[in-house]
Amino acid sequence: MVTIQVAGEALVDIVDGVAHPGGSPMNVAVGLGRLGHNVLLQTDIGEDEHGRLITEHVTASGVQLAAGSHTDARTSSATVVLDESGDAKYEFQLNCKLQNMASTEAELFHSGSIAAFQGPSAARIHEAFQTSPAGQILSFDPNLRPELVENRADAVKQIEKLAGLADIVKLSDEDALWLYPGWDTNRILEHFLARGASLAVITFGARGAEARTAHSEVMVPSVSVRTVDTVGAGDAFMSGLLHSILESSLAQSLRDGTELDSLEIEKVMKIASVCAGITVSRAGANPPTLEELNQFLTATSR
Repeated sequence: MVTIQVAGEALVDIVDGVAHPGGSPMNVAVGLGRLGHNVLLQTDIGEDEHGRLITEHVTASGVQLAAGSHTDARTSSATVVLDESGDAKYEFQLNCKLQNMASTEAELFHSGSIAAFQGPSAARIHEAFQTSPAGQILSFDPNLRPELVENRADAVKQIEKLAGLADIVKLSDEDALWLYPGWDTNRILEHFLARGASLAVITFGARGAEARTAHSEVMVPSVSVRTVDTVGAGDAFMSGLLHSILESSLAQSLRDGTELDSLEIEKVMKIASVCAGITVSRAGANPPTLEELNQFLTATSR
């Protein structure tokens, strides 16, 4: 049985003329696959060289492509430019409609990023959230790309609709600033909780991350590593967060709608930070395997 279903764009990041598999939902799926989960990825990729590259990449990480993920359109791409600090900027060519979207009885359903707020894919993801089977945990990461937003009001409305249906909402401080300019962290997290999330999280890059529930607040520092680049860091955090939630008592609490244990939240947030830290310590969106995660945790606990 599929444990986790992920829906959204898969694309190639083109860096210095070289194509690398990418896209936030795909990165999260790969991260979860490497951490030992049975993951199904619903996406759109072409029958071309880039599509074959993505297929090989996700398969190597134990991720299954959903039926209908191969289309006649070209595989989406994002040309990446790294600034002096190693942060990534993107230029996109997108083809993701999710016309063959089909929900499953997966324990957890995750989506977000471009496909969740742009075009017909956004409506299909919203429908999947609305018709989610009882007991399925819903996770959402806006992972915004402001340069692709045609109508800001419509994008915010779509993002808030999905966030209002999700149990887990995670966003970066950059997402938060774009969505709610002038709001502080407390107001933003409380806003998502008020809209229906059980767990709301904001990441702050090197400054760590904060989680909020109706009853608790948890802050964790980032992991101290030598940064190579930040590509895929937020996605690695997301996959680490979901992995550790499913391995903890929090999963059942999310299903039952009962209070989330603050100590467990702190544990899962630390694991998510470790996953992000390992990723930024090496080039590209390269999240850790379960073995690498466990080795890091063992080494730092001594």
